[in-house]
Amino acid sequence: MILNNTSTNRVTALREKLNLSQQEFADKIGITQGALSQLESGKSTLSLSTITKISQVFNVDCNWLILGIEGYDDSHFQSYQKVLGTSFIPLVKEEAHAGYIDQCNDEGYIKTLDVYKIPGFENGNYRLFEVEGDSMLPTIRPRETVITEQVKDITQLENGSVCVVVTKDGIIAKRLFRHDTNPISDLFKSDNPEYKTYSIQGDDILEIWHVKAKISSITDQESYIQNQRFQSIENEIRQLKEHISRVLPPQT
Repeated sequence: MILNNTSTNRVTALREKLNLSQQEFADKIGITQGALSQLESGKSTLSLSTITKISQVFNVDCNWLILGIEGYDDSHFQSYQKVLGTSFIPLVKEEAHAGYIDQCNDEGYIKTLDVYKIPGFENGNYRLFEVEGDSMLPTIRPRETVITEQVKDITQLENGSVCVVVTKDGIIAKRLFRHDTNPISDLFKSDNPEYKTYSIQGDDILEIWHVKAKISSITDQESYIQNQRFQSIENEIRQLKEHISRVLPPQT
């Protein structure tokens, strides 16, 4: 994302007006002094999350930070999204799940989340979720981030679609299966066979997001090691079965 240098000049002007050092200003908005120095010198550009944080901490208009003007009728969030585009996707980290459940409909809360630009996901209502637990192994590993698109009509999803479901009790990643005999609830299944399939009433679902892709930190070496471990376990099970078949007499 690129903003012109006047935006960073306004950050410097604000800091100096408040009589704050770079370190003090940076501490208040949650970035390093070095990062702020890069911004003020024009060597880096303002991010959407930094603009949001400056607006919240110092009670300044985002329109002023970006455009140098104030008084738009739109909310801060809507106005700077018009300038920066809608391709910045909020991230719901695992530790933020509880807060998101309570405030998922609060635009003021949503704009406090860190945002990221993901190539190929520029047009749409997307959300990033950090997945909790191992119920979707091997498809999704614990703490992997999935890229999701909001679903307004759950009936449009195909059976077996991987979804992030925001309920009153938690945020879960599961496969959706339509309930043929009970239209007011849906079945959600884990890929990990150790977890049971269960149904969720429609009234308990706050949001549902269709998983479009995932961001994985696993390396090829880690994947190779993991596959070797699985093969080793399979070989041990096969050898154990062969041993049992030799020891036990055949059933008649």
